[in-house]
Amino acid sequence: MKRQLFAVMLFLILCAAAGPATHAGEIDPLLISKLNALGPDEEVPVIIYLYGTVDLTAFTDKDKAVRSSKIIKSLIDKKDATQKELLQILKKNKIKNPVSLWIVNGIAARVPASLVDDLAGLQSVEKVVFDATITLPPEPAPAGETGGSATPQWNIDAVRAPDLWAQGFDGTGVVVAVMDSGADLNHPDIGPRYRGGTNSWYDPNGQHAAPYDASGHGTQALGLIVGGDAGGSAIGMAPGARWIAVKIFDDSGQASLSDIHLGFQWVLDPDGNPNTGDGPDIVNNSWYLDGTYNQCNAEFADDIAVLKAAEIAVTFAAGNSGPSAPSSVSPANNPGSFAVGAVDGNGNIAYFSSRGPSACAGDVFPEITAPGQLVRASDLTFGGIFPNSYVSVTGTSFSTPHVSGAMALLLNAMAGQGITPTVSQMESAIGESAADLGAAGPDNLYGAGLLDAAAAYDWLLANSGSPQPGQLQFSTSDYSVDEAGGSVTVTVTRTSGSAGAVAVDYATSNGTAAPGADYVAASGTLSFADGQTSRMFTITILNDTVHEGDEDLTVTLSNATGGAVPGYPDSALVTIIDDDPPLNPDSDGDGYAADVDCNDNDAAAYPGAPEVKHDGIDQDCNGYDLTIDITHAVYQVSTDKLTVYAESGLGAQAGLKVTMYLANGGSITRNMTWNATKSRWQRAINSFAGSFGSRPVSVTVFGPEGSESASIVLK
Repeated sequence: MKRQLFAVMLFLILCAAAGPATHAGEIDPLLISKLNALGPDEEVPVIIYLYGTVDLTAFTDKDKAVRSSKIIKSLIDKKDATQKELLQILKKNKIKNPVSLWIVNGIAARVPASLVDDLAGLQSVEKVVFDATITLPPEPAPAGETGGSATPQWNIDAVRAPDLWAQGFDGTGVVVAVMDSGADLNHPDIGPRYRGGTNSWYDPNGQHAAPYDASGHGTQALGLIVGGDAGGSAIGMAPGARWIAVKIFDDSGQASLSDIHLGFQWVLDPDGNPNTGDGPDIVNNSWYLDGTYNQCNAEFADDIAVLKAAEIAVTFAAGNSGPSAPSSVSPANNPGSFAVGAVDGNGNIAYFSSRGPSACAGDVFPEITAPGQLVRASDLTFGGIFPNSYVSVTGTSFSTPHVSGAMALLLNAMAGQGITPTVSQMESAIGESAADLGAAGPDNLYGAGLLDAAAAYDWLLANSGSPQPGQLQFSTSDYSVDEAGGSVTVTVTRTSGSAGAVAVDYATSNGTAAPGADYVAASGTLSFADGQTSRMFTITILNDTVHEGDEDLTVTLSNATGGAVPGYPDSALVTIIDDDPPLNPDSDGDGYAADVDCNDNDAAAYPGAPEVKHDGIDQDCNGYDLTIDITHAVYQVSTDKLTVYAESGLGAQAGLKVTMYLANGGSITRNMTWNATKSRWQRAINSFAGSFGSRPVSVTVFGPEGSESASIVLK
């Protein structure tokens, strides 16, 4: 009966639809796996995303409250225009309590497994995903009481927050939101800084009507942002700021994706009135999605984009997946997120801090680092019984609040100059002024370096003149995607400025891949709103069953407008990895088919096989038999001179080179020259130790046919 009713409703929708039809929606792989384990009447939590988005680049009002109000109203209008019919269908199928996620134009609901395919089949539906639950991230080291009560704590000193306090800037007038496990209102470093009212606390799980924290994680992060010195030492970056909070994690430390979306939605409009402009200035996110180690999960990319379009800064913990690399996590690696890694008390990268490059854009990850190992933070008071409760904490969850607090200081400080910096300007200030650590320039350990709040303020003062529209470029020059991957997402970034609305055209062009057969040709225009620094577009990949080998296409940028200029790279190569078996058989069973094996009747001959010298057989399939012989490799200690002679069956056509390995671990490669009189290749180097700081110990002579190595003879 439900299916019949659904079919009738679907028929009416299709008959009433105006304009060109859109594609039916996709079902995400995780949801498919869940459905396979359920009976048709068993319920599954899903998020149903609908077609139709709001163009965030259209909102250019300088006044933050005005811009935010317009964005909220447009998102709600889009929801009203696109979700009504789907809500009717859910109601007719007796789906209880569907929740509208207007910030991403989605609906969260628990539906029978048998209904998912039909929902995805609606032409208004873009995709249906499993409403998964994530767990509060564990910290890499157990917490313990700190010793001493220095004022301020070392971590606050390390990022120079006291330098701004001394100038009268402590975050006054700034509101910071924390999306975490909650907040302990009884803590003397937390309670007095609560904004209060009906628009400062939200628990999407419905467990607590007032601020509460079961685990302490949110209280610890919050204290590092706004905490004062109630315990005898200054623990927070911006003690003059006010806070609001979303308790996305329930008392057991669990959070559903839909509840997190609701959290971002509430942050955008805490009192439900778009006209009041009561949203925060900064949102701190000391969490990440389970199972996204070195993966790009864009579940919250749209939420981040909306908040940043409304001029709300968004910080994220870079993750505790180090020391392996790459090990970025989502949403920290999403374009638009500002990811924070961790350093220890000596300024060294913390062993646990996630490394780049980003799994989303391939660019440097994280953006910045801050103290995150053994820092003092506020802790649970257990209802006020232990008011002087502090703890030593470790993790990128606690480096991130340093950056959120620094942004609060910058907003307060610049307000004193009559200037309201954009989110993009604050991010640029923090990155450009950071104390460079590790390799010179931004790197995949420290990002731009160690946060320096005072230097960021100086940078803003020096760069608050004529804003620059910036340059537009691809985040990387190389992308790859499996043939069965469905699509590849390409990111265009805006650097060296972000002022004003700009745009750039993109288009694909043929390489060895052919449009219509291997991919769907794509072209269009990417528009960047004032302050927006990243946009993405998707190229659809077509799967086939023919073994063609890896193929590629090129995507290029052109026609930058709005004062923006082309950056580098302005073209990118997309490689499609073939997943089809070769047509040719592997006759000799050596693992290489006939189309790549130079001799498919000889199991000892295949690409990369060990070569036997002078046997006249090309075992490794490089087109040559190995005939190189090193006839002389002598180092004269007294004259500091090395001479190397070699012969080859290819004679003058051998094109030999020599690599000389040094006792200190270094190496030097040089071309050899052909001596026609003596029919040999040779190379001599004088003043060897004097020039290179070490004597040679061995050599390798190589050319198209392969290589031969020998030890050095000392004389």
